[in-house]
Amino acid sequence: MGARRAQRTTRLLLVAAVVLVASGVALTGTTAWNWWSRVREVRSAQERLTGVLDKQWAAGGPVPSARPRQAAAMPFAGGARPAATPPAPAAPTVPIARLHLPTLGLALVVVDGVDDADLLLGPGYIPGTAPIGTAGNTGIAGHRYPGVFWDLDRLRIGAPVLLETGDIWFVYRVMDAGVVGPEQHEVLGPPPPGANPLLTLVTCEPKLSTDRRLIRQATLVRRDPHDGPRPAELSTPR
Repeated sequence: MGARRAQRTTRLLLVAAVVLVASGVALTGTTAWNWWSRVREVRSAQERLTGVLDKQWAAGGPVPSARPRQAAAMPFAGGARPAATPPAPAAPTVPIARLHLPTLGLALVVVDGVDDADLLLGPGYIPGTAPIGTAGNTGIAGHRYPGVFWDLDRLRIGAPVLLETGDIWFVYRVMDAGVVGPEQHEVLGPPPPGANPLLTLVTCEPKLSTDRRLIRQATLVRRDPHDGPRPAELSTPR
């Protein structure tokens, strides 16, 4: 009797183990599919917004700027985002600039805002930080997705970063790199008095997690007119 009971217990444990493993595989597969769906959604949105931005600049219309809003807050502060793709924004989002990271081979359209719906369109201007082109510290956040800020950790000190608007190229150089906690908003604070304007790029750290924030901070070195020669930094080798 004891031996048969032990055998039955062993079989039940094996069945339970198989069920748990199968459930884990299914959950992992579903999460991976949702994650890749979001990656594809961002890529599609970037293609569409690139066309919108190019037509807007070619038409010579007014250059949109980010709206001044509440004090800056670190994006992604709510912890892990839901796996399911949220609904699209109710109104079309107007692109406000293009971010160039030549050493990473990236040129990304920047939108206004860092809500999850905004960041499914591309990197977003962090409300409450200095608007693009003004004195202070301009914050831009993006998901740690391939084709967005997946390789932001490879952006080295001294690397060029450019913000392109319809009338000006803002050329920056990376001067600080680090990892901070989600509540360390001071990295979005203004530069010291007399210092050049800053650009702070923010994403999640480590990859596939929202535990911490990966930071790259760059200082403005010059402004070039958009209708002049393209900045030499755009041809920086990868």
